[in-house]
Amino acid sequence: MKINPLFAVTGLAIALASVPSHAVTEMKYASAAPANTPWVKHSELMRDTVSANSEDAIQISLFNGGQLGDEITVIKQVARGRIDIGGFSMTAAATMVPEMALMGVPYMWDSYEQLDCAMDQHLSSVFEPLFEKKGLKLLQWNELGWTNTLAKKPMLSPSDFDGYKIRAAPAKYSASYLDGMGANGVVLPFAETPAALQTGMVDGATLSTVTFVAAGFGKLAPHYTLSRHSHQSGAILMSTKIWNALSSDEQTQFTDGLAPVTTLRAQVRGMGAFLLNKYKEAGGPVYEQTPEQRAQWKAVVLPGRDALVASIGGDAATIWPQIEAAKQACSQ
Repeated sequence: MKINPLFAVTGLAIALASVPSHAVTEMKYASAAPANTPWVKHSELMRDTVSANSEDAIQISLFNGGQLGDEITVIKQVARGRIDIGGFSMTAAATMVPEMALMGVPYMWDSYEQLDCAMDQHLSSVFEPLFEKKGLKLLQWNELGWTNTLAKKPMLSPSDFDGYKIRAAPAKYSASYLDGMGANGVVLPFAETPAALQTGMVDGATLSTVTFVAAGFGKLAPHYTLSRHSHQSGAILMSTKIWNALSSDEQTQFTDGLAPVTTLRAQVRGMGAFLLNKYKEAGGPVYEQTPEQRAQWKAVVLPGRDALVASIGGDAATIWPQIEAAKQACSQ
């Protein structure tokens, strides 16, 4: 049987055209971050830069705003390799690596400068192997800012907390703070907090500034005390199954595509300051503590620190001294 050369050439051209020029690695990134926030912009920049670095060989689809589930659900899916990457709060990260709760110990940090130094220069290497054991690759730290106290009445002294019903995050450092202050802490998921404030199940909570203002909590519990008693860092994590499946070149393309965490921190903190100023301009009651007030609040909470550290479990007993050493090194 003779084959027409023209048909043969045409067929070969069609076959070659149907073969992709290079294999494409598709990934999913998930977070609870709402639209038009620094966290979403950070993920968009990562998506675009990684794509450019890899000449479109790595393509990341973004599912922010809780599209793939709540944080606890998503972080478990990332550890199993069912979702590739995620951005998480410290509360969510601590469900997988309990020792992360040590970073939120009340009144541990004195300033952003001290905290940033400790995390970037001393503690990344401490936490990386802990995440690895849980199937998670620590790509970089996240940022949510200081945690402050909101309520339906002014909270100016420890006595104002006596028996007061305040929502605690599902993390031991949150409950420890409220126990120390003498409040009636009620552990609730974040999603249930607005309804709990509306029904009177609780009369206060602890939240970062961006969340407090942007999510409208000022309408439910308007009195906002800048207690800065804890810090919410969090982490951007990739499944180790996915990470290990990448070539060394792809890993480099990915890490080089991560926007600096310093930029994310500046954006989150700047947004918090902007929103808080708008809230105050609209008449929102905001209370800046004096050094004496802060010292008073800290004094009633510190006695519970040793018990909190012991309750976290895991490698907390060995990690805690390293955190204290990092703080000391960054306090010079």
